[in-house]
Amino acid sequence: MKLIFRLVVVLTFFSPPAFARMAERMADRPGAIESYLSENGKYEVSIKLGEHLPSWSFKENGRQLWSEPLLNEPGAAAVSDNGETITLPLWGWRDEGGSSGVAVYNKKGKLVKEVLFKSQSSADEALRWVRETRISPDGTYFIIGENGKKGADVTLFNAVTGNIVWEKSAGLPELVEIKVAREGQFALVATHEAKGDGMEFLLLDHSGAAIWQKKIGHNLSYEVKRYLKFKDDGSGFEIYDLHSARYISIRFPHQFTTLKASRRQKSPESGR
Repeated sequence: MKLIFRLVVVLTFFSPPAFARMAERMADRPGAIESYLSENGKYEVSIKLGEHLPSWSFKENGRQLWSEPLLNEPGAAAVSDNGETITLPLWGWRDEGGSSGVAVYNKKGKLVKEVLFKSQSSADEALRWVRETRISPDGTYFIIGENGKKGADVTLFNAVTGNIVWEKSAGLPELVEIKVAREGQFALVATHEAKGDGMEFLLLDHSGAAIWQKKIGHNLSYEVKRYLKFKDDGSGFEIYDLHSARYISIRFPHQFTTLKASRRQKSPESGR
Protein backbone atom coordinates (compact mmCIF):
# COMPACT_ATOMS: atom_id res chain seq x y z
CA MET A 1 0.00 0.00 0.00
CA LYS A 2 2.85 2.38 0.82
CA LEU A 3 4.42 1.83 -2.59
CA ILE A 4 1.09 2.39 -4.36
CA PHE A 5 0.60 5.63 -2.43
CA ARG A 6 4.02 6.84 -3.51
CA LEU A 7 3.24 6.07 -7.14
CA VAL A 8 -0.02 7.99 -6.97
CA VAL A 9 1.78 11.00 -5.52
CA VAL A 10 4.48 10.80 -8.19
CA LEU A 11 2.00 10.53 -11.05
CA THR A 12 -0.02 13.43 -9.72
CA PHE A 13 2.74 15.92 -9.07
CA PHE A 14 5.53 15.15 -11.58
CA SER A 15 6.32 18.02 -13.90
CA PRO A 16 7.18 17.44 -17.61
CA PRO A 17 10.92 18.20 -17.14
CA ALA A 18 11.15 15.39 -14.62
CA PHE A 19 9.91 12.86 -17.16
CA ALA A 20 12.63 13.96 -19.55
CA ARG A 21 15.28 12.79 -17.08
CA MET A 22 13.99 9.22 -16.82
CA ALA A 23 15.78 6.23 -18.27
CA GLU A 24 13.76 3.05 -18.59
CA ARG A 25 15.16 0.08 -16.71
CA MET A 26 15.80 -3.09 -18.69
CA ALA A 27 13.59 -6.05 -17.80
CA ASP A 28 14.97 -8.61 -15.34
CA ARG A 29 16.33 -11.81 -16.87
CA PRO A 30 15.46 -14.80 -14.63
CA GLY A 31 18.60 -16.66 -13.63
CA ALA A 32 20.92 -13.73 -14.41
CA ILE A 33 23.53 -12.88 -11.78
CA GLU A 34 24.70 -9.32 -11.15
CA SER A 35 27.88 -8.88 -9.09
CA TYR A 36 29.24 -5.80 -7.32
CA LEU A 37 32.75 -5.51 -5.86
CA SER A 38 34.19 -3.30 -3.14
CA GLU A 39 36.80 -0.79 -4.33
CA ASN A 40 39.64 -3.03 -3.09
CA GLY A 41 38.12 -6.13 -4.69
CA LYS A 42 38.00 -8.01 -1.38
CA TYR A 43 34.21 -8.22 -1.02
CA GLU A 44 31.56 -9.18 -3.55
CA VAL A 45 27.79 -8.89 -3.44
CA SER A 46 25.95 -11.01 -6.02
CA ILE A 47 22.24 -10.82 -6.80
CA LYS A 48 20.54 -13.68 -8.63
CA LEU A 49 17.33 -12.73 -10.39
CA GLY A 50 14.54 -15.26 -10.17
CA GLU A 51 11.08 -15.59 -11.63
CA HIS A 52 9.64 -14.83 -8.20
CA LEU A 53 11.90 -13.96 -5.25
CA PRO A 54 15.52 -12.99 -6.04
CA SER A 55 18.42 -14.07 -3.82
CA TRP A 56 21.72 -12.50 -2.89
CA SER A 57 25.06 -13.69 -1.54
CA PHE A 58 28.18 -12.21 0.01
CA LYS A 59 31.80 -13.26 -0.53
CA GLU A 60 35.07 -12.33 1.16
CA ASN A 61 38.19 -13.05 -0.92
CA GLY A 62 36.12 -15.42 -3.05
CA ARG A 63 34.74 -17.39 -0.07
CA GLN A 64 30.96 -17.25 0.32
CA LEU A 65 29.90 -16.11 3.79
CA TRP A 66 26.15 -16.25 3.28
CA SER A 67 23.35 -16.60 0.73
CA GLU A 68 19.80 -15.47 1.48
CA PRO A 69 16.50 -14.59 -0.24
CA LEU A 70 16.45 -10.90 -1.11
CA LEU A 71 13.29 -9.37 0.30
CA ASN A 72 14.02 -6.00 -1.29
CA GLU A 73 13.62 -5.42 -5.04
CA PRO A 74 17.01 -5.98 -6.73
CA GLY A 75 19.19 -3.08 -7.81
CA ALA A 76 22.79 -1.91 -8.03
CA ALA A 77 24.55 -2.76 -4.75
CA ALA A 78 27.57 -1.10 -3.17
CA VAL A 79 29.87 -2.52 -0.49
CA SER A 80 32.56 -0.84 1.63
CA ASP A 81 36.22 -1.91 1.57
CA ASN A 82 35.93 -3.37 5.08
CA GLY A 83 32.76 -5.25 4.14
CA GLU A 84 30.84 -3.76 7.07
CA THR A 85 28.32 -1.76 5.02
CA ILE A 86 26.21 -2.75 2.01
CA THR A 87 23.64 -0.56 0.27
CA LEU A 88 20.76 -1.29 -2.09
CA PRO A 89 18.28 1.15 -3.65
CA LEU A 90 14.77 1.44 -2.29
CA TRP A 91 12.62 1.63 -5.38
CA GLY A 92 9.74 4.06 -5.67
CA TRP A 93 9.33 3.75 -9.44
CA ARG A 94 11.66 0.93 -10.38
CA ASP A 95 10.59 0.50 -14.00
CA GLU A 96 11.69 4.09 -14.70
CA GLY A 97 14.75 4.06 -12.44
CA GLY A 98 13.35 6.27 -9.67
CA SER A 99 14.41 5.34 -6.13
CA SER A 100 12.81 6.54 -2.90
CA GLY A 101 15.87 5.96 -0.73
CA VAL A 102 18.74 3.66 0.21
CA ALA A 103 18.62 0.48 2.30
CA VAL A 104 21.70 0.03 4.49
CA TYR A 105 22.74 -3.51 5.51
CA ASN A 106 25.54 -4.88 7.70
CA LYS A 107 28.13 -7.51 6.83
CA LYS A 108 25.68 -10.29 7.72
CA GLY A 109 23.07 -9.02 5.27
CA LYS A 110 20.79 -7.71 8.02
CA LEU A 111 18.90 -4.47 7.41
CA VAL A 112 20.28 -1.66 9.58
CA LYS A 113 18.41 1.38 8.30
CA GLU A 114 16.23 2.66 5.48
CA VAL A 115 17.27 6.16 4.44
CA LEU A 116 14.34 7.81 2.66
CA PHE A 117 14.88 10.70 0.29
CA LYS A 118 13.15 13.96 1.19
CA SER A 119 12.08 16.89 -0.96
CA GLN A 120 14.45 19.88 -0.70
CA SER A 121 11.48 22.21 -0.24
CA SER A 122 9.58 20.12 2.34
CA ALA A 123 9.76 17.04 4.54
CA ASP A 124 7.75 14.99 2.03
CA GLU A 125 9.23 11.83 0.53
CA ALA A 126 10.64 12.26 -2.96
CA LEU A 127 12.09 10.16 -5.77
CA ARG A 128 15.61 10.53 -7.12
CA TRP A 129 17.19 9.17 -10.29
CA VAL A 130 20.48 8.05 -8.74
CA ARG A 131 23.25 7.29 -11.22
CA GLU A 132 25.76 5.95 -8.70
CA THR A 133 26.11 5.13 -5.00
CA ARG A 134 29.48 4.69 -3.29
CA ILE A 135 30.46 3.91 0.31
CA SER A 136 33.50 5.19 2.21
CA PRO A 137 36.17 2.50 2.82
CA ASP A 138 35.32 2.38 6.54
CA GLY A 139 31.60 2.03 5.81
CA THR A 140 30.52 5.10 7.80
CA TYR A 141 29.36 7.30 4.90
CA PHE A 142 27.76 6.83 1.51
CA ILE A 143 27.44 9.26 -1.36
CA ILE A 144 24.95 9.39 -4.23
CA GLY A 145 25.17 11.22 -7.54
CA GLU A 146 22.51 12.28 -10.05
CA ASN A 147 22.40 14.20 -13.29
CA GLY A 148 21.37 17.84 -12.83
CA LYS A 149 20.46 20.93 -14.82
CA LYS A 150 23.54 23.12 -14.32
CA GLY A 151 25.73 20.62 -12.47
CA ALA A 152 25.52 17.07 -11.18
CA ASP A 153 23.65 16.70 -7.88
CA VAL A 154 25.81 15.07 -5.18
CA THR A 155 24.71 14.18 -1.63
CA LEU A 156 26.74 12.73 1.25
CA PHE A 157 24.93 10.73 3.96
CA ASN A 158 25.99 9.39 7.33
CA ALA A 159 25.45 5.65 6.89
CA VAL A 160 24.70 5.11 10.59
CA THR A 161 22.25 7.93 11.31
CA GLY A 162 20.92 8.33 7.77
CA ASN A 163 21.34 12.10 8.06
CA ILE A 164 22.47 14.26 5.15
CA VAL A 165 25.97 15.64 5.79
CA TRP A 166 25.90 17.95 2.77
CA GLU A 167 24.41 18.20 -0.71
CA LYS A 168 25.40 20.38 -3.62
CA SER A 169 25.45 20.90 -7.38
CA ALA A 170 28.94 20.13 -8.69
CA GLY A 171 30.73 20.39 -12.02
CA LEU A 172 28.95 19.72 -15.30
CA PRO A 173 25.35 18.39 -15.67
CA GLU A 174 26.04 14.69 -16.34
CA LEU A 175 27.53 12.48 -13.63
CA VAL A 176 30.28 10.05 -14.64
CA GLU A 177 31.65 8.77 -11.34
CA ILE A 178 31.89 9.57 -7.62
CA LYS A 179 34.08 8.43 -4.74
CA VAL A 180 34.12 9.19 -1.00
CA ALA A 181 37.19 8.84 1.22
CA ARG A 182 37.45 7.33 4.70
CA GLU A 183 35.36 9.13 7.33
CA GLY A 184 33.83 11.32 4.61
CA GLN A 185 36.93 13.54 4.61
CA PHE A 186 36.93 14.04 0.83
CA ALA A 187 34.74 13.30 -2.16
CA LEU A 188 35.80 13.01 -5.80
CA VAL A 189 33.33 13.84 -8.56
CA ALA A 190 33.72 13.31 -12.32
CA THR A 191 31.16 14.96 -14.61
CA HIS A 192 30.71 15.63 -18.31
CA GLU A 193 28.88 17.97 -20.64
CA ALA A 194 25.24 17.28 -21.45
CA LYS A 195 26.03 17.44 -25.18
CA GLY A 196 29.70 16.72 -25.54
CA ASP A 197 32.67 14.76 -24.23
CA GLY A 198 34.36 17.44 -22.16
CA MET A 199 34.78 16.56 -18.48
CA GLU A 200 35.22 18.36 -15.18
CA PHE A 201 36.77 16.81 -12.06
CA LEU A 202 36.25 18.13 -8.53
CA LEU A 203 37.64 17.40 -5.08
CA LEU A 204 35.23 18.30 -2.27
CA ASP A 205 36.15 18.62 1.40
CA HIS A 206 34.27 17.29 4.45
CA SER A 207 31.75 20.17 4.19
CA GLY A 208 31.11 19.72 0.46
CA ALA A 209 33.13 22.76 -0.58
CA ALA A 210 35.14 22.44 -3.80
CA ILE A 211 38.86 22.72 -2.98
CA TRP A 212 40.23 21.58 -6.36
CA GLN A 213 38.83 21.28 -9.87
CA LYS A 214 40.04 20.64 -13.38
CA LYS A 215 38.42 20.60 -16.83
CA ILE A 216 39.69 18.35 -19.63
CA GLY A 217 38.22 18.58 -23.13
CA HIS A 218 37.34 15.50 -25.18
CA ASN A 219 38.03 13.20 -22.25
CA LEU A 220 34.88 11.05 -22.04
CA SER A 221 35.06 7.45 -23.22
CA TYR A 222 32.77 4.61 -22.17
CA GLU A 223 35.72 2.25 -22.57
CA VAL A 224 37.28 3.78 -19.45
CA LYS A 225 35.97 1.80 -16.47
CA ARG A 226 37.36 4.04 -13.72
CA TYR A 227 38.13 7.75 -13.87
CA LEU A 228 38.75 8.33 -10.17
CA LYS A 229 41.04 6.82 -7.53
CA PHE A 230 42.04 7.77 -4.01
CA LYS A 231 45.69 6.85 -3.41
CA ASP A 232 46.22 3.99 -0.97
CA ASP A 233 48.77 5.96 1.06
CA GLY A 234 46.23 8.74 1.73
CA SER A 235 48.38 11.43 0.13
CA GLY A 236 46.06 12.35 -2.72
CA PHE A 237 44.10 11.02 -5.66
CA GLU A 238 44.26 10.21 -9.38
CA ILE A 239 42.12 11.17 -12.38
CA TYR A 240 42.21 9.53 -15.79
CA ASP A 241 43.44 11.55 -18.78
CA LEU A 242 42.22 10.06 -22.04
CA HIS A 243 44.75 11.94 -24.20
CA SER A 244 47.79 10.44 -22.47
CA ALA A 245 45.97 7.18 -21.63
CA ARG A 246 47.17 7.33 -18.02
CA TYR A 247 46.19 8.50 -14.55
CA ILE A 248 47.33 11.92 -13.37
CA SER A 249 48.39 11.94 -9.72
CA ILE A 250 47.43 14.94 -7.54
CA ARG A 251 48.32 15.51 -3.91
CA PHE A 252 45.79 16.84 -1.42
CA PRO A 253 46.28 20.55 -0.67
CA HIS A 254 48.69 20.86 2.28
CA GLN A 255 46.25 22.61 4.62
CA PHE A 256 43.70 19.81 4.17
CA THR A 257 46.33 17.11 4.70
CA THR A 258 47.18 18.77 8.01
CA LEU A 259 43.50 19.00 8.95
CA LYS A 260 43.00 15.34 8.07
CA ALA A 261 45.85 14.26 10.35
CA SER A 262 44.54 16.46 13.16
CA ARG A 263 41.03 15.02 12.91
CA ARG A 264 42.38 11.48 13.05
CA GLN A 265 44.39 12.24 16.18
CA LYS A 266 41.20 13.48 17.83
CA SER A 267 39.34 10.28 16.80
CA PRO A 268 36.25 12.03 15.35
CA GLU A 269 32.83 10.46 15.89
CA SER A 270 31.77 8.43 12.89
CA GLY A 271 28.54 7.12 14.38
CA ARG A 272 29.91 3.63 15.13
